Amino acid sequence: MNISITLTTLLVCMMLSVANAGAQSHSDAVTVNIRFFPVQTIAVQTTQKSTDLMYASTEDYEQGVSVTHDDHLTVCSSGGFQITVAADGAYFTRVGGSETIPLGDVIVRAADGSYSRPHTRYTETPLSSTPSSIIESENGGKDLKYNVTYDNRIAGSAQNYIDKHVKSDGVETVYKANVTYTITTR
Repeated sequence: MNISITLTTLLVCMMLSVANAGAQSHSDAVTVNIRFFPVQTIAVQTTQKSTDLMYASTEDYEQGVSVTHDDHLTVCSSGGFQITVAADGAYFTRVGGSETIPLGDVIVRAADGSYSRPHTRYTETPLSSTPSSIIESENGGKDLKYNVTYDNRIAGSAQNYIDKHVKSDGVETVYKANVTYTITTR
């Protein structure tokens, strides 16, 4: 009987051993990627969509005028970026007329706003129909704010614009150009 229990135990162990030898482990792998795509937005502050360089006094005609808009541009970028500025035509054109003022008479200058990143480079540029860089940053960020100045003091000084008012226009004569800011990946 001992031999029979031993043989039975031995037989069961061999069967389990053979059964386990036939069971194989299977596995497979998967690659997990974290992918980053460029995400960029730029917006001009809603209340600053129109900028007026107003010649309303003797001093304005003598010294020219300049307007700075705080937090004029708001930017979101997932990485380094560049912002350019360009006008839609070659000149400021008189509304209701054909007279012009060169775009380059206005210098566009950007600076840190209420929230910007370190290592940002600013370049002032005469307004042009060719896109010109005014802001470059090696790093991205969310809700970045930039001040922008529209400076007409050099070209508009020394009474260079004294004859730009056209009496038939009424109270004021307006010359306008549409300006676009563009953000690109750097």
